[in-house]
Amino acid sequence: METMREEAVADGQPPLPSVEVVSKVLSQNNSNSMFLKNASISTPSSKSPLSAAEVALHQELDAEKQGSVKKNEATKEALERIARQYEELKKLQEESNLILRTL
Repeated sequence: METMREEAVADGQPPLPSVEVVSKVLSQNNSNSMFLKNASISTPSSKSPLSAAEVALHQELDAEKQGSVKKNEATKEALERIARQYEELKKLQEESNLILRTL
């Protein structure tokens, strides 16, 4: 158990919580550990599948993420277009200033 905690620290990560270390060790030794069940510690194999509501929420979140990505891309394109227009206007202004100086 100590080795698992030290490995995380050696990798530059914060030390693992004691509950997580115990859970990993016990689940490696016995996949049907009554201790973990009695202590209400979930193991990777004991996690229940997502409910229909959770699945729906995940789908809604994914849809929102996709919409956000599309909006972000559209905003980026608009910003690039505006930057190009600004540069064109700047050149036109410089040309106008040159013409006015010659008058």
